[in-house]
Amino acid sequence: MPQIYCHCCNKMTAHKVVMKRCEGNEQSMVKSLACFFGTLFQGAHYMKMEKQSFCRVCNTQADIVRSNDFSGVKAA
Repeated sequence: MPQIYCHCCNKMTAHKVVMKRCEGNEQSMVKSLACFFGTLFQGAHYMKMEKQSFCRVCNTQADIVRSNDFSGVKAA
């Protein structure tokens, strides 16, 4: 688990990393179907996901999520 500064605990604590589905943009049906089939045939995941981190001590969400904070995190 990555060690990230928690503003609630005021110290560096272990954080759990979870993936959350991004909010979809309202698009036309034809455009959303074209995007779905395009990502499906490219082999990419069809749901856009974003990383979120939560403190293991107080369970509050980290305010700022930077890509280098999760460099050592391995997916299960």
